[in-house]
Amino acid sequence: MDVNLYYIFTFLPLKMSIKKEVVIIISELELYLIDKVRELRGRATPYVSQVELSLRMEYAEGYVGKVENFSSNSKYNVRNLNLIANALKLKSYSDLLPVEVLKNDLIEVRLELTRNNDKVEFDENDIVIKNYKIKGKRILTSDEIKEYNNRRRSKK
Repeated sequence: MDVNLYYIFTFLPLKMSIKKEVVIIISELELYLIDKVRELRGRATPYVSQVELSLRMEYAEGYVGKVENFSSNSKYNVRNLNLIANALKLKSYSDLLPVEVLKNDLIEVRLELTRNNDKVEFDENDIVIKNYKIKGKRILTSDEIKEYNNRRRSKK
């Protein structure tokens, strides 16, 4: 479990396209927040781009893009929740959080990145179309979580 993030490129010669897969270790809540903020950006009137949200949060233009594209370890933190809530003019933090407590802490997820990262679209049922497909998911064991936490502490 030394690798927190890696890429797999699959070439499809018939379509001449590249699929990008990443494997990440992320908390279930972090993944939920990334998806929720992306959805709220898409529902905002007028639409709020990644750059616009980053600037409203007083961060560099690429901050939200780095969080949403899963190719870096950038994640939202508690301070960011306040900045996001104000930037999107939310009335309550509950607009950002799940209704129920999520069951899992850290998960390892294999994601196939499928869409333009910034553009948020909705399907015919008004459900946000995610910019990835989950190709595999597993819950980390207690021992793996301890190892992950210790490794992160030793890097500081």
